[in-house]
Formats: sequence, structure tokens, C-alpha cells
Amino acid sequence: MGVGTSNLTYSYIPLNGDQVSCVLTSNTTCPTGNPATSSTITMTVNANMPVSVLISASNNPVCSGIPVTYTATPTNGGTTPVYLWKVNGIDAGTNSNTYQYIPVNGDLITCTLTSNLICTNGNPATSNTITMGVATSPVVTFTRCNDSITTINAQPFRLKGGIPLGGTYSGPGVTNGIFYPAIAGVGTKTITYSYANAAFCSGSASRSLVISQSSLVVCGNLLTDIRDYKVYPTVQIGSQCWLASNLNYGTMIPGNISQRNNCINEKYCLNDLTGNCELGTANYQWDELMAYDESLSTQGLCPPGWHVPSEADWNTLFATYISNAFAALPLLFTGYSGFNATLSGTRHSRRCSGHQPRMEPPKPGVMG
Repeated sequence: MGVGTSNLTYSYIPLNGDQVSCVLTSNTTCPTGNPATSSTITMTVNANMPVSVLISASNNPVCSGIPVTYTATPTNGGTTPVYLWKVNGIDAGTNSNTYQYIPVNGDLITCTLTSNLICTNGNPATSNTITMGVATSPVVTFTRCNDSITTINAQPFRLKGGIPLGGTYSGPGVTNGIFYPAIAGVGTKTITYSYANAAFCSGSASRSLVISQSSLVVCGNLLTDIRDYKVYPTVQIGSQCWLASNLNYGTMIPGNISQRNNCINEKYCLNDLTGNCELGTANYQWDELMAYDESLSTQGLCPPGWHVPSEADWNTLFATYISNAFAALPLLFTGYSGFNATLSGTRHSRRCSGHQPRMEPPKPGVMG
């Protein structure tokens, strides 16, 4: 079937299997083999392959500050495809099928793929658009509400000070939010408070706590509080060992202000003079003394290795002298017990009252 015009070249869009040949008629004088027919070319036509690319994110939504990896999956990309990543329409990343960065909320991610195949359509191809959802990570703080130094024989205490509330504490010797010095062991321990918000974004803060070996004190000798190095006399009464002077630990606040659960160990001094606390007049509201922990035999504000006496501890003390009815007399300053209690009075307000405490070690007569 004749096509084209009398020309050295012929152009058309072939179909697969087309046979193309050319018949040449010479105008020279006395030619042989005229007209001449060329060889036949059988055309092989490959179908155009559609080029496309699909991108995905390792996380979406994601918490702020977390890097996200984006992966491009090409269709008919060829052996050496070219990738162009864009964030909000601006070129980003390198020529790779992956791209990683830290997004902000609302970022738009796309990728343009250029295939190196010959027979293609839709080349270059632009991917789907990923709209990033970025949730704000919580700001977590961990205020020190417990002693920064303690001993291995100290009473377990509940950890506090993590904000926002509702998080969890972890670290050596920590179980269900309670720190057990004997389990943690001697050394510097890191306690971490972690909190996750409704979007499952988390944050954490840590504090260190130093645990030293037990300081053995022979009852009747002086006890040095390792937290502030204040010195207290001790006295053996029956099977128990007691501090023989008032606790003087914490920061003085004015007497007209109620002590609060604010991670500050607070005390009252007579006439709001710190020097008077050195003379044995430090006072505490009951909750403050207990460090806002209702557990029996809690350490409270006592030196490590000692605890606020329970009712059973008091009854054991009372039973040492005649009977409960007369038990207090030997404990007074003029008594012969060595306890030397003074009648300092009470503090009254509309909400609470305070008193002066005495402390006892975790096991009567044992300082470890």
C-alpha cells in the first residue's frame, strides 16, 4: 500500500507489526533492476507505560519534634528514576526514594518522579499529597519533693513533683510510684517522670538521688542528719531509741501562713525567728511533718533511717513507765527518762494545727 510522497524520508506513527518498505524508480538512462524495492522493516511498537508515584509517611499524625521518614513507591520508574521532594511547594531533600525531616502541623509533602523509560505517559509524575498532623508534646517538669540524699536503710517514700499529674515514675528501686532505697542500692540513682497526653505524645524529666550506706548510731550518742548536718541527741528508752530533741529541718515560713504540699519542707519558728528553731522550737503541721503521706511509720521529715512514730510506737513507749496514765511524766524535761519533752503549746487556725514531733528509727533500737 503506497503511502507518503516522493521523498527521501517518511514519517508516521507506526503500529506494532507494520511492515515498511520503499520502492525506488530511477530516472537515469539504461538502469537495471529498475524500479528497485528496499528491504522490509517490521515495526515493533511498545505500549506507552503510565508513570506514577505513591508516597507514605512513617508516622502521621506525629508528636512535635519527632522526625518522619517519607517513602516513594514508583510505578514504571525505570532503572534510574529521579525524585524531587517538596515541602509546601518548596524543593527539599535529595534525589532519593526516601526523605526525612521534622514536620510542623499542616505541612504538605509531595514528590515528583521522572522515569528514565523511553515509552511512557504521564512522565514526570507527581505523587499524592500528605498533609501532616503534628501534636504538641507535653511540657513535663519534675520538681524535687523528696530528699536528694538518703540512706539504704531509709523508709520507702512516695515520689512526687511530676507535672502534669497522671504520669509514671521509673528508675532503680521504683515500684508503683514508691521508691525503695534498700532495693535501689548504694550510689547515684536517676529517677524519671514520664507523661503521655491524649494524643499519645510523651515527655519526661529526671532527677538524681544519692543513696549512701547506713550511718550506724549507737543510741545515746549524737546523730548527724546527712541532709543538713544538724546534730541531735538520742536516748534509749526500753527497746526503743528516740531523738532527744525537736526536729529542726526545713525552711522557716511565717507563723500566719499555713504549711502546704508544695515540695518545700516548711517549719515554724517561735516569733518567726530562725534562731529560735535552733533552740528547739521548730513546729510543724501534722500533714507537713508526714510529708503528706498517710502510711504508717513513714519517714516524713525525719532524718533518713528514722520515722514518725506510729500509735503502736507511742504505746510501746508509754508501757515502759508504770501505766499510760502516768507515762508522760517521766518524758518531761524534769523527768528522768532523758526524753526531756517541753510543753511548747499548739498552733491553732481555722484549717489546721501544729505540734512538735519526736522521731523513732524504723526498728526500735536499730540504727541501720
